[in-house]
Amino acid sequence: MSSAKTYDSKKQYLTQDSHAGVTDKVNTSIKTTVAKLDEDRFRNKDKSDRATIENCLDPRTMEVINKMIANEKIIDMYGCISAGKEANVYLANGSMDLNTREMFPANEETGELPVKEYAMKVFKTSILIFKDRERYVSGEFRFRRGQCKGNPRKMVKLWAEKEVRNLKRIAITEGLIKVPIPYIFKNNVIVMDFIGEKGNAAPRLRDADVADWANAYEQTVLIVRRMY
Repeated sequence: MSSAKTYDSKKQYLTQDSHAGVTDKVNTSIKTTVAKLDEDRFRNKDKSDRATIENCLDPRTMEVINKMIANEKIIDMYGCISAGKEANVYLANGSMDLNTREMFPANEETGELPVKEYAMKVFKTSILIFKDRERYVSGEFRFRRGQCKGNPRKMVKLWAEKEVRNLKRIAITEGLIKVPIPYIFKNNVIVMDFIGEKGNAAPRLRDADVADWANAYEQTVLIVRRMY
C-alpha cells in the first residue's frame, strides 16, 4: 500500500498514516510533537493576550482607557511623560468637567469646546516590576491577612486606591498643600490634574531651576509637617 501523506498548513508538519509501515515509536513521536506544537501555540497566544506596552498598557487597561474615550471623559491620550517603578504617567486631554461630568461651555464665537489637560497615571500590572509592593499597602485592613498576595491585579488596584485616598485627604487642605486632584479611578488607572503647561510637565524638584534653595527647603519641610 502506498503511503498516505498529509500536510496541515496551520501546524506546519508532515504526517504519515499507520498503514504505511510507520512503527509505533514513530507514531508516538509524531503525536508528542503535535501536542507540543498545540501547547506552544496556545501558550504564545496567552502571552500575546497579556502582553503589555511599557509594562502598563495591557489589553484590560486599554479597555478601561478606550471606555473613557468612548464616554468622552477624555478625548486623547498621548505619550508617557513620566515613568517610575510602580506606574507610568501619560498626558491626556478632554472637554468634560470631571467633577460635574458635564461638557465645558462652548466658546461663543467659535463654538469650540475648551480642552483641559489631565495626567493619566497607569499602575503597572506586572508584579515582577515592583516585587515589594505589599509592604507599601501593609497598613490596609484588606491586606492584613494577605488576601491579595496571590493576585497581582488586586494588589495593583489596592495600591492605586490607596494613592487616590491619600491625594483626596491632602486636597482637604484647600490649597494649603498643592496636590493634583484625582477625578477618575478605575482598576489601575487614575485620571488627575496635570501639573504643567501646554503638554510640558512641571519639573521635579531635583530638575527645577531654583534660585532660593533655602526658601524651597522651608516650603518642603512645612508641606511634610502639614501632611503629618
